[in-house]
Amino acid sequence: MINKIKISKDQVLNSIEKREFDRGIILSKDLVVVVMTQDWCPQWKDMENWIYAVETYKEVDVYELIYNSTEYFKEFMNFKENVWKNSEVPYLRFYKNGKLVEETNYINKEKFKKALEL
Repeated sequence: MINKIKISKDQVLNSIEKREFDRGIILSKDLVVVVMTQDWCPQWKDMENWIYAVETYKEVDVYELIYNSTEYFKEFMNFKENVWKNSEVPYLRFYKNGKLVEETNYINKEKFKKALEL
């Protein structure tokens, strides 16, 4: 089952300060996916149509941040591009038992399902 969770402002600002998402996010389930995107992104629009309907035997938390619609847009974008060295959207980070195990940008449904098998 995929659980959709919006990332809060405090969680985002904390991630910028600590250079990683906090333990409350990355340890919320054995497998966590963080999606960072912008609302105009056509690849995100495609993914949004299927990502939350993927069937899985695991409980997976998918945290979503659509950062161009926030007041901290420039601060987060600068962090993502300069610290995590990723300027593309969407940007996904996969965590297993609190450890980063995969990073990717746009991913199709089959590859996403395969990544859930980590």
